[in-house]
Amino acid sequence: MFHRDRNQKNIFVTNAHYPISRRAVLGAPVAAGLGVFGSAMLRGDALAAQLLQEGAAKPAAQQVLVLADDAATAKVIDLFLSAYERPVAAASDLFSEPLVRLNKDFELLPAAAESWSSSEDGLTWTFEIREGLAWSDGNPVTANDWVATFQYAVSPEAAWDFTWYFQGTLKNWAEALEGAIGVEEIGVRVGANDYELVFETVAPAPYLPAMLLYSLPLSAAGLAAHGPLYNTNPATAISSGPYILAEWIPDQRITYVRNDHYAGTLPGLVDEIRIELTNPDNYFTLYQADEIDFMRNPTPAALAIMQRDETTAAEIYSGVGDFPTYYIFFDVTAEPWSDLKVRQAWSHAIDRDALEQSILGPNGVSAYSWLAPGFPANNTEGLKEIQAFDPELAQSLLADAGYPNGDGFPTQQMMLRSPSPLEETVAQALAAMIKETLNIDIEIVGQDAQGYMAALTAKPTEISLGFMRYGMDFFDPVSMLSVWLSGGRHSWSNPDFDTAVLAAAEYLGDPAERIELFKEAERMLVEDVPAVFVYHGTEVQFIKPWLAGEFIEPDKNGIAALHFPVFTMMSTVPGELFIAEGAPER
Repeated sequence: MFHRDRNQKNIFVTNAHYPISRRAVLGAPVAAGLGVFGSAMLRGDALAAQLLQEGAAKPAAQQVLVLADDAATAKVIDLFLSAYERPVAAASDLFSEPLVRLNKDFELLPAAAESWSSSEDGLTWTFEIREGLAWSDGNPVTANDWVATFQYAVSPEAAWDFTWYFQGTLKNWAEALEGAIGVEEIGVRVGANDYELVFETVAPAPYLPAMLLYSLPLSAAGLAAHGPLYNTNPATAISSGPYILAEWIPDQRITYVRNDHYAGTLPGLVDEIRIELTNPDNYFTLYQADEIDFMRNPTPAALAIMQRDETTAAEIYSGVGDFPTYYIFFDVTAEPWSDLKVRQAWSHAIDRDALEQSILGPNGVSAYSWLAPGFPANNTEGLKEIQAFDPELAQSLLADAGYPNGDGFPTQQMMLRSPSPLEETVAQALAAMIKETLNIDIEIVGQDAQGYMAALTAKPTEISLGFMRYGMDFFDPVSMLSVWLSGGRHSWSNPDFDTAVLAAAEYLGDPAERIELFKEAERMLVEDVPAVFVYHGTEVQFIKPWLAGEFIEPDKNGIAALHFPVFTMMSTVPGELFIAEGAPER
């Protein structure tokens, strides 16, 4: 991601709501300059008792939360074994605590780390691990667990599918991946004592605390004794989180039960979690039969069924998800996309409002820029006119490019990545709009995700025209904007944009000024039209009425839904969700 070395004075920034700011989180003081994030009181047993006082189900019904996940992809539990083959659609990452977590307002809170600080140059970050945390095998949770975890993940033999995430951020990460140096030389080490964890970065990284949302450690003792797959077997499972593995029947079910040795700050409110492993096509059937309690991203047909009945319509929620943007992109190195006027013509030919009203409904809102509303540095209003729907202007631009009324413009194939039914419907509507306004024919072609990404990232790219989504990994503008840096997944390259994004990413001054730097970078992106931004996804969820608790209360923006990162220790949801009266006996 970032490969620049600069030496600047650090002013600590926290991820405290929409823009990034130096405000205290939960009243915890922030010491300017030195950048110490004070320890904050988090929800614990007192809140659990309070939530269960009113509205909770009788014990027999209170026991079980049932969710569903894809049997084909649920192969491991721990993030540091695989980011893409764990039951993330349901409940995962409950066996250890990350250093930090998010609440529903996307505020960054202490978790396993009770405080953190940075050096003045922003290159060294020290996290103080909360003492008293323990693994279920009796071992204390110490900084060494994170060191062992990161060293295992970066080792070539691990073949971790998420190594790219820390590429260009952690010191010596790339070199260790290549086998040029030993894993013990990466920028993750034990500090002055067993409870001090130190990260070193290749450039100033004010975004690192937000990035370390993905820091759920493996047990160093478990790795040594049983190997990395110890948590796939109840006999060897080890947890420092509120739950532990009790059962795993391949292709059928995974069951978590309470970890009686949990000593953290976020005890779960339900006693047992069952994950039904099945094909995603079956989720809605299970939901209708009250066999699961929650699902998201339903098909348009399932949504229509729920909307037709007043009772089930009340179970429909629409959240921000991972703030995704759905977009048409071009290979700007090849004709006809190398002509800016052609790209501009396409951007003005899409009637996003009509798409939102006729197809998307609660699934999305019109996008005129890359960063979604509510995401740091979003500037929709300031950028809206650049790609606004204007069919006359679109036709004029296409004519100026040498294709009056689309004459001579080659028929196009628009590639889709493992499209959902909704994405296919949207893509067909986009093709119809382009045909109506620009008289250009488009064939829609779907492709499996692995083949699609291999073709997209080939140098030169093998996809001339595509439609896909991209969502955040962590709550900072660099998480979204960095996908457009030169040499990444897209063929577009703009040195000025690269410079602007890197300068904003590494900026250690006033957080408000940092946000403005990101806004200027995004303007360059939108104006050069390497993509037509179509809509920002607003994740549709079905939530049974007996799922209750603070998690479903509106956030600061009035949005009520199960927020990213959903039921995981990376969020506060496990300590907020309980089962109220009306739940079926299970």
